[in-house]
Amino acid sequence: TYTFLDTKYTRLFYKSMEGKAWAPCHITGFFYPCGNGTLLDRGSLGAGVNIIKGVTTKVHIHNSKNPINEIYINRTLTDASVSKGLLEKFLELTGRDKYSIKIEHEVDMPMGSGFGTSGSGVLSLSLALKRAFNIKMDNIECYRMAHITEVETKTGLGTVMGEIQGGLEIRVGCGGPGIGKVENIPYDKKLKVIILHFGEYSTQKALSDKTLIDNIIKYGKSSMNHLLKYPTVENLMEISRWFVKKTEVADKKIINIINLMDSKGFLCSMPLFGESLFCIIHTNEIEKVNNYLKEYGETIITDISAEGPE
Repeated sequence: TYTFLDTKYTRLFYKSMEGKAWAPCHITGFFYPCGNGTLLDRGSLGAGVNIIKGVTTKVHIHNSKNPINEIYINRTLTDASVSKGLLEKFLELTGRDKYSIKIEHEVDMPMGSGFGTSGSGVLSLSLALKRAFNIKMDNIECYRMAHITEVETKTGLGTVMGEIQGGLEIRVGCGGPGIGKVENIPYDKKLKVIILHFGEYSTQKALSDKTLIDNIIKYGKSSMNHLLKYPTVENLMEISRWFVKKTEVADKKIINIINLMDSKGFLCSMPLFGESLFCIIHTNEIEKVNNYLKEYGETIITDISAEGPE
């Protein structure tokens, strides 16, 4: 049961209602799917890093006899099936269906490229809707709807759990918010993430590839065992690189650059799933690594996000 607070905005329907929220983007180093039963019981175990570049979502709501819902991503009207699915669930649960709703996502990172933008989008949308409608609901309920939507649409399995935690995270218990368990890897606050971006990679297609998933499960379990013994940033990067090579998820271009950076003393791997490369390095090494990587394409430099959604 959800309570709608009696404010001037809910009493005066001609007044518009607005809400805003933010969630970090996230890079998965390695993972494997887990869990049976409900969508909330399912998820993934693995590890990754949250970055300060994320998704800011604004929601504008107006009373309407003929409701129209519009979703914009970086000011472009789009179908946005994941956000649409989350909105439909939210309205069904709350019974708030007599409004026209405009959703605006501002996405800092390339989409479909292994940066968890769909997870950031539904997380920030869920919180923004809660705030716009002024609903007395625990944030964990918003997080659960976001997780369920991601699993249902096959756009992610553990991204939402990782983004809620912030920092460098290890998903050690399967399931969504309130069920799964996540721990943090300690890290030097002077570390940054540098990314080399080439293009998109379909998470939905990857999660539907049985052969790939079989390899991910096999090598993901080994990766988790090794990281839990030595939960350090360097070990996360070494294991992520090993995982990408063993699962053969990366193309030759990515592998060649990973090997090149190895020869220069820098650990890099591929975000899952994205036609990209990432390194977690100290601030004083940024310029050197950037000079190496920018010869191959667009580079992005960002801080680690210590916190989850806001």
